[in-house]
Amino acid sequence: MILSSFILSRQEWRYTLSGEGDPGSLEDKGLATRDGNGSIVTCDALRLVAREYAAANPEEIAPGVTAMRGKRFCMLIEEYPLMEDALKITLLKDQAALEAEIGERWDAGDGQSAC
Repeated sequence: MILSSFILSRQEWRYTLSGEGDPGSLEDKGLATRDGNGSIVTCDALRLVAREYAAANPEEIAPGVTAMRGKRFCMLIEEYPLMEDALKITLLKDQAALEAEIGERWDAGDGQSAC
């Protein structure tokens, strides 16, 4: 079961994970706001995703495809071919949902992921 998906540029993902660099259009996407000092602050949901990612052991399962199992949810991160330098970050309910998602892509033979 997919919980949610985000399409982020690599720089937006980097900013989400580290708080450094260019936040890109996170604010325009409704994934960040400005604090009283004018600094960009990611929304609670995106901070939770970053914390789960940092606490987990992400594993590259195919070129450009990373999977991870966190305490609250699993995540599949893959290159998003419809936009240059973009990633699709899919949040999944549990390990079974992650394996099913990977399996569906493998069975479809779309070349997006393999395990």
